[in-house]
Amino acid sequence: RPKVILSKEARVMLTLERKTKSEHFRQDLDNAWSDITETAAKIAATHHKSLKRVQHDLYLRSGPLLRKRNKVNSWNAFFWKRSLEGRAPESVATGRAVLPAFIGQLRTEYQALTAEEKVILVEEFSQYKATKTSGVRVNARSKINDITQTLKKIENEARFFFLPLRCRTGLETVLFAVRGSTDLSLNGVAFTTEGVNDFMDTVMGIDNQDLISKMEGFAIQGVKGAAKNHQQRVSLVRASIREIINRKLQEITGEPNARMQWVHYFRNVVTRYLVVIEGWPDGIPFANLSNVSNALHQLEALLRKWELGSVYWRALTEQEYQVMLRKRNEQLESGEVVEHRSRTRSDKGKKHKRPVRLAQQGKNSSYKSRETIDDSDDEQ
Repeated sequence: RPKVILSKEARVMLTLERKTKSEHFRQDLDNAWSDITETAAKIAATHHKSLKRVQHDLYLRSGPLLRKRNKVNSWNAFFWKRSLEGRAPESVATGRAVLPAFIGQLRTEYQALTAEEKVILVEEFSQYKATKTSGVRVNARSKINDITQTLKKIENEARFFFLPLRCRTGLETVLFAVRGSTDLSLNGVAFTTEGVNDFMDTVMGIDNQDLISKMEGFAIQGVKGAAKNHQQRVSLVRASIREIINRKLQEITGEPNARMQWVHYFRNVVTRYLVVIEGWPDGIPFANLSNVSNALHQLEALLRKWELGSVYWRALTEQEYQVMLRKRNEQLESGEVVEHRSRTRSDKGKKHKRPVRLAQQGKNSSYKSRETIDDSDDEQ
C-alpha cells in the first residue's frame, strides 16, 4: 500500500476539519447537559419534587441502565434451554468440581448445533426475556459503592494526568470531596500533589481532615455548620475519650473516684494505683487532648483503639514499678523530663504585714462598756 503524502494546504484543511468536528461534538454534549438540566427542572415542577431529588434519581439510575446488556447470544440461550430441561452431567463430583466437566459437556453439545437451531434458541430466549422486568435497587450500600468507585477512578485518573502534568509544567493540584447530606456515613477524601501536600498544615494551620470536616459541615448546614459541626464533633469525641479512660481506670483499680491526671500522671496515677497505659499511638502526644490535638480523625482513631482494646490500662508489678521509678528519676536528673509543680508566690521570702481586722476598720472602734466598775455595782 503506497504511502500518501499530503501537501501543506491539505494538512491545514484536515486539522481545521478535525477541530471543527471536535468543537461541534463538545457543543452537542453541552446542549445535551443543558437539556437534561431543563428536563429535570420541569419534572420537579410537574411532580412537586425537589430538584435535588430528581437529579439524584436521574443520575443514579442512568448508570445501571447504560451498563445493561440487551443483546441475546446463542450461548446464553443454550444455557437457558438446558436449565429448563434440568439435566446435569453424570459425575460423582460435587460443588465447584462439577463445573469444568459440566461446561465441557455443554460446549460439545453446543458446537454440534446447526445455525438454524441456534437462531431458534435465540428467538425463544428473546421472547422469554421480553416477559421479564428488571429494576434497579438503590440502597445506602449501593450509594456508598458508587461514590467509592467513582472517587477511586478520579484518584487514579488524577495520578495519571496531574502528576505528569506537574512534572512538565509545575502545576500543583488540590482536590477535596465531601458528602452534602447526612443520609450516608462517608468520610471525605483529599488528593494533593507533592508540592502542596503540607500546605494546609504549615501555612493555613489546619489539617486536611479538619478542613474536610468543616467543608462537610458547610455543605450540610451552611456557615454555622462549618464551625459548629467540627467543634461539636471534636468536643464529643474528646469527652468520649476522657469518659472511657476514667471508666477503664476505675474498673482496673476498683476505685470509684479514680481519675486520670495528665499533668501528674506518674505521681498521682502510676505511683498511687500501680497501673500504666499501654498501646498509646505514636502520632498523638501523651498529654491533655485539649492542648495537643485538634485533628478529628486522630481523636476518632484513638477512641476506636480504646473501644477495641488496642489501648488499655495495665496493672504493674512491684518490680516493674521500681524499674519505671528508677528510669524516671534518671530522666529528672538529666533534665529530659520536667516535673510540673505549682508556681511559687512572687513575694516568697518577704515580710508580710498583719492584716487589719474587719472590726477595726470601722469608725466606731471604741469600747461601749465602762473602763472600770465600782464595787457597789457588783453588789447590786
